[in-house]
Amino acid sequence: MTSTRDTIRLLHVDDEPDFAATAAAFLERESDRFSVETASNADEALAWLDAATFDCIVSDYDMPGRNGIEFLEAVREEYPDLPLILFTGKGSEEVASDAISAGVTDYLQKDGGTDQYTLLANRVENAVAARQSATAAKRRRHRLEQILKTVPSCVVQLDPDGQFVFANQRAVDVLGLTQSEVTDRTYNDPEWEIRDLDGEPIPDAELPFRRVLETGEPLYDARHTVRWPDGTEKVLSVNGAPLFGDDGRVESVVCTLTDITGKRERKRDLQETEQRLQLALEASETGVWEWNCATNEVTWNDTLERLMGFEPGAFDGTLSAVFDVIHPADRPDVREQMTQAVETDSVYDGEFRVIDADGDVRWGSVRGQPVEHDGDTLMVGVHHDITEQKERERELEVMERRLEAILENTTTPMFMKDDEGKYIFVNHGYRELTGLADEKIVGRTDYDLFPEEMADRVWANDRAVLQTGHPLEVEEEIVVDGETYQYLSEKVPIYDTGERSDPDSPVAVFGVASNITDLRSKEQKLQRERDRLAEFASVVSHDLRGPLGVAQGRLQLARSTDDESHLEQMATALERMERIIDDVLLLARQGRDIGETDPVSLREAVEDAWEMVSRGGRDGTLAFADLDERDVTIIADRPRLLQLLENLLRNSVAHGSTSSRTGADDSGSERGSPEPQQAQTDIDHGSTSSQTKPADAADGEGVTVTVGTTEGGFYVADDGPGLPEVDREALFEPGYSTADDGSGFGLAIVDRIAEAHGWSVDVGESDDGGARFEITGVEFE
Repeated sequence: MTSTRDTIRLLHVDDEPDFAATAAAFLERESDRFSVETASNADEALAWLDAATFDCIVSDYDMPGRNGIEFLEAVREEYPDLPLILFTGKGSEEVASDAISAGVTDYLQKDGGTDQYTLLANRVENAVAARQSATAAKRRRHRLEQILKTVPSCVVQLDPDGQFVFANQRAVDVLGLTQSEVTDRTYNDPEWEIRDLDGEPIPDAELPFRRVLETGEPLYDARHTVRWPDGTEKVLSVNGAPLFGDDGRVESVVCTLTDITGKRERKRDLQETEQRLQLALEASETGVWEWNCATNEVTWNDTLERLMGFEPGAFDGTLSAVFDVIHPADRPDVREQMTQAVETDSVYDGEFRVIDADGDVRWGSVRGQPVEHDGDTLMVGVHHDITEQKERERELEVMERRLEAILENTTTPMFMKDDEGKYIFVNHGYRELTGLADEKIVGRTDYDLFPEEMADRVWANDRAVLQTGHPLEVEEEIVVDGETYQYLSEKVPIYDTGERSDPDSPVAVFGVASNITDLRSKEQKLQRERDRLAEFASVVSHDLRGPLGVAQGRLQLARSTDDESHLEQMATALERMERIIDDVLLLARQGRDIGETDPVSLREAVEDAWEMVSRGGRDGTLAFADLDERDVTIIADRPRLLQLLENLLRNSVAHGSTSSRTGADDSGSERGSPEPQQAQTDIDHGSTSSQTKPADAADGEGVTVTVGTTEGGFYVADDGPGLPEVDREALFEPGYSTADDGSGFGLAIVDRIAEAHGWSVDVGESDDGGARFEITGVEFE
């Protein structure tokens, strides 16, 4: 027999490696007998069992792949006697019942303290010891079976000194010695190590043969243990009778020896099983009931009476009393289902309300199974109080309804998609965004609803959340009915909380989309304003520095020489500074949003603008390409339109005359070399004013300026010398001018007015080789 101090090889199976390692360390510290190997799942554990020999297995229940019960069933197929203790944090009556049904050795729940490892160590040692005893019992039973085939009983005879004088073959086998070895011993031989069932040594005077010898009376079923030569401990039931001599004195004692070791172990195993079952039932607050279908007698265990609020033994014990505690609304269904279960020999499984002894309504979950016992049909089952569970379910339902109401009625678009990109849920805000009903969205993907390019970007963001498990905040463009909107989407992963789900793999994406289209538009507008301010500051600081220096220098010369001609040059520089300032202010006003737009006659607007230009004293001819036969009406802010036309017409007249073919316009947009200073026109809320033409401006051969319409707009073209080889886009930049006295704001103002209307300006060569400015994107009435 294996010594109680032999090493115990233990296999611990748990899908949490850290916990398994911790448990192994505590077990090996509890006893130097333990040698622990670990496995993270059932398949790895089965591989260990194929490769090595173990004395016991400790297994978790909730594991990937096979759970603890499935693993237990696999072990029992190959190793029916190997002890297996279910050590799990998932405690329930169902798990305990399944474990016991599958033949678990012991059932122990995890807790948060270290005492659990001491308890586990004791359970392991007991299980191993029980297995060793069971193994020895099997071996003894096998020997006994062989003896029983030849000898009907085990008989020995002892003399008054306790010496064995006779032992039949069966006795020899029971005592584990040869016949000669038996007769060489005495009943009280120390090698027997005879002890009572509590393990205490029995004094010689109380040994069965001695009691018969002293009393002369038979003795029945005296029990004690004996130690075999190999160390095995046996439990014997001894019947003794005296044999008298001729003098009437007891001459010898005849004993029959019955080995009851196996019976005692089986009884102990049964008791232990019953204790484990009772502990499991008590730990899981399981009420047990039994209904005799013939007599209608009902038995409840203590736990069920306590759950129902009864004092121990106070329950009436009838079926009628049972239905008295069932809620009246549930009684018909319960009666029908239980009757059907009995008639069909099927399992009854139901939930119903009960009224406990205090009058409180509680919920019970009941499961029962018909069984046959001594000719009667019994319905045996368990009862669990699920009131708290029902209350939690009710609270969750209320919370879910409230959450659904909030999500559904909020104007902020919200949605949920599964891991394939299909919509699971959308709220009112999202339906408003897309203009689609639920049935047009749910079950479909973004590829079914939106342009492919947009769907690609959105799915890439959703996939990032699913793959990383991290929330994501990202700006996304949503295209609805051809209109593009900017949304800030906040997306979070959603996980499945089921027992068999992967806690690290999201199964869906929940998102909230906030419309930031107006915000981004305002930011862009604000940035444009900032850029313009920076632009103005740069131009003003650069262009004012030159004439300011001239004025300062001329003033110093005038003071030092008393030559008043310097004052005239200083006045010219000051006028130059004033014109730059006026143009900067004008450009700033033109860059703002336009005012009210109205239908405007293009021909009349051109004629009014030409009148303002002609006051400057330049020669030129105005022509209409296609506005003579018909008038064209466009939608515009008329004062702004007049300023745009005036600047374009003045530009053509200034640069188209013979004397100015190498000059630049008075607004500073470049065509070539500097020209004499030209008249400046300023517009404020539609009014126009003409400044005096400088004395040094020369008249020359006039230019013809033609205004006509194009597809989507109109154009202003001249037959002048055309545009020089310059960057034509730079013509519209504020301050761009090669003229010494030009402000460089004329064409920049044109560009700003067009932009405010949503128009575009392009410059090119006219049919006559001059300049052609084309305005497109115009809305015609």
